[in-house]
Amino acid sequence: MTDCFHCGEMVPQGCLLTAKINGVEQPMCCIGCQAVAQFLTDNDHQVFYQYREDKLPQEQVSNQSTQWTHLDAPEVFEALTKETSPGEFSVNIKVEGMYCSACGWLLQKVLSARNGIEDLLINAVTQNIQVKFRPQDIGLSEIFAQISALGYHPMQQQTVGNAADDSRKSQLKKIAVAGFGMMFIMTLAVPLYSPDQFTLAPHIQRFFLMISLLIATAVYFYSAQGFVQNALRDLKNKHLGMDVPIALSISLAYFVSLYLSFKQEGHVYFDSMTMFVFFLLLGRYVESQVRHQGMNVRESLFALIPVSTERIIHDQQTETVPLAQIVKGDRLLIRAGSVIPCDGKLLTGQAQVNEALLTGESKTLSKKAGDLVYAGSQLTQGDISIETSVNNDDSFLAKLAELMETAQSRKPPSLQLVDQIASYFVAVVLLLALGTTIWYSIYQQDGLMTALLSVLIATCPCALSLATPTAMTAASINLLKQGVLVNNTEAITQINAIKHWFFDKTGTLTDDRLRIIKQHIYQNNSQLQAITYSLQKISNHPIASAFSAASILPVTDAKNWPGQGVSGRINQQHWLMGSHAWLSNQGIQIPSLNESASHTCVFLACEGQLVAAFELDAAIRSGAEELLQTLRAQHKRLTMLSGDHKDVVNHWGQLLAMDACHGGLKAIDKIKYITDIQQQGQRCVMVGDGVNDAPVLSQADVSVSLKQGAHLAHSASDLIVLGKSLNPLIAVMRVSNKTQNIIKQNLSWSLLYNLSITPIAMMGLLAPWLAAIGMSLSSLLVVFNSRRLL
Repeated sequence: MTDCFHCGEMVPQGCLLTAKINGVEQPMCCIGCQAVAQFLTDNDHQVFYQYREDKLPQEQVSNQSTQWTHLDAPEVFEALTKETSPGEFSVNIKVEGMYCSACGWLLQKVLSARNGIEDLLINAVTQNIQVKFRPQDIGLSEIFAQISALGYHPMQQQTVGNAADDSRKSQLKKIAVAGFGMMFIMTLAVPLYSPDQFTLAPHIQRFFLMISLLIATAVYFYSAQGFVQNALRDLKNKHLGMDVPIALSISLAYFVSLYLSFKQEGHVYFDSMTMFVFFLLLGRYVESQVRHQGMNVRESLFALIPVSTERIIHDQQTETVPLAQIVKGDRLLIRAGSVIPCDGKLLTGQAQVNEALLTGESKTLSKKAGDLVYAGSQLTQGDISIETSVNNDDSFLAKLAELMETAQSRKPPSLQLVDQIASYFVAVVLLLALGTTIWYSIYQQDGLMTALLSVLIATCPCALSLATPTAMTAASINLLKQGVLVNNTEAITQINAIKHWFFDKTGTLTDDRLRIIKQHIYQNNSQLQAITYSLQKISNHPIASAFSAASILPVTDAKNWPGQGVSGRINQQHWLMGSHAWLSNQGIQIPSLNESASHTCVFLACEGQLVAAFELDAAIRSGAEELLQTLRAQHKRLTMLSGDHKDVVNHWGQLLAMDACHGGLKAIDKIKYITDIQQQGQRCVMVGDGVNDAPVLSQADVSVSLKQGAHLAHSASDLIVLGKSLNPLIAVMRVSNKTQNIIKQNLSWSLLYNLSITPIAMMGLLAPWLAAIGMSLSSLLVVFNSRRLL
């Protein structure tokens, strides 16, 4: 048995199909492979096979990685990558030539199969790839070489700006050549197509035709080569991308016209070919600019900060340096009214800072010496000096960008379904084109080329592949501006339809900082304040915020018991601090307290004896009442789940008019409540503080946490409220509803356009240049509709 020279599949027994490639008859497994191989040979594209060398994409890399070997140099590797865990690194790569989700699918399929690549996140909208890999198994140069071997152009993040400018200039040059070529050929075509008005000698007609041929050749081999190369790349990888039918139509129009020109008979299509190359290029350029404008989260966020800053040298003398040269530990001078360029610690004086650009809250915050300020915040009053606390790549702003890019690269099931439909659609387009060719060849040969070109161009499902990702990306950017970081884009479309909402109490519905209202001392201890503060430093629960001291004591055997309390040894004594139920289970006798039902009680014990009890209280979190009122108006069921005493939880439940409230719960109990709802076939939203509620948040269908500063990178929640108010969740509901409507509109329009334009094109009622305009406009309409979310 032999293998097919084109696709590598086994040739069926008795199949004698062949194709002559480079003068040698090669075996083919089917008519389809034979047709494609013959097409490549007839159009002098045998280089396709030389490039492939009968190897799979993975096998080609070793021959092409030499141009990327500099990426493995230690200093370059360190600059481009970031260590995510021991032995594992991530790199962000800009991939030029990735125009649609089908391209993303191909890259995902091939790269994921490589040993050493742990995870791959692709965003076809912004043309970015985030790769997590193990350098001991696969080099950075091999990853770049693999992408290059697939026919794309990978770019380092540092060169993206210049490369993007070069790409735009190249696109504009191609558009200009196609535009001038179109106008010139149309001018020459007027006397050729109007013999009644123009009487031309045959040799003049021949001259005009040859000039048209020269101009069309320049347009085809310069302006249109992007489409052809992309199509050859897809065919090489046995994949039907969006450019396959486009390149096929352009090539057919050119080579058929070339053949007829020398044969001196029949109708040529140089004018149609140059027109739809021009319109396709123009449409793709405008779509690209509109799609990327404001939809690249990293560019949008880093546009908030200045490109240079004043660095303090000595004796308060400063020098202006580019922001890229600032490193951790540098001291900077920030002047009133300017935007803070780096994360840092305030060294001197007091400052009024507006963090609205980061959290969506316009309230001005007071900062004192020792407090942290964040890049992107605006200094509204007073000149200050700061010491940078992290490098720019690790700033709060950079974490926001990284999380957003990761979220946008994850494909929800709905988007995966659309991608599958779009990939099958290309195959359907080619089958329809084949059917059109057969019908016109039999019944109406003079209309064959017009109908065939129109079918190939008009029915390309570009708009369908853009319908969902552009809307998701725009919605994510919108919510970020309102103080909500989208960590999972699927949550945007889900949250509005979910009826059951669960809330934690402490640090979620109540303010994240508590205060001691009353304390009961049972054993005097001069270090009581320091002991409570030292024990609560073990925990990151909001209750810990109520305790403070001037000094901290060393704690050994420290342990945090989620939902119950903390324990540790101080001064050789075993201390426990936590809830009434937990200490009671430890055998500690606790007297009854005449505490208020609204207060949270925390108990302190040493060596089995009760030392003190603290009654804590907190205010209702800003925006909580407005959010609950909005959800009730939408007929959502609201439930409070808390580890606090049942009486405290019931009091807050009545105060906030919850539908149900449950107190005294451990994390496993909270998970059970959510699981019970899910087992009934219903979905739920969990809103928590994101610290001790992590297991519960992961169980919910959509999770919302309140995170800030250093905790941001550790969140696994779908949505993260960046500020201190819950009001942004009202915006989430509004944007979720609008996003769902826009996605439905985009998909409906895309399917309606393709289903209605196809029969028109097949009947020969649509000129090829009009088909090109229609396809471009359909994609633009989808992009512009999605941008309404911004």
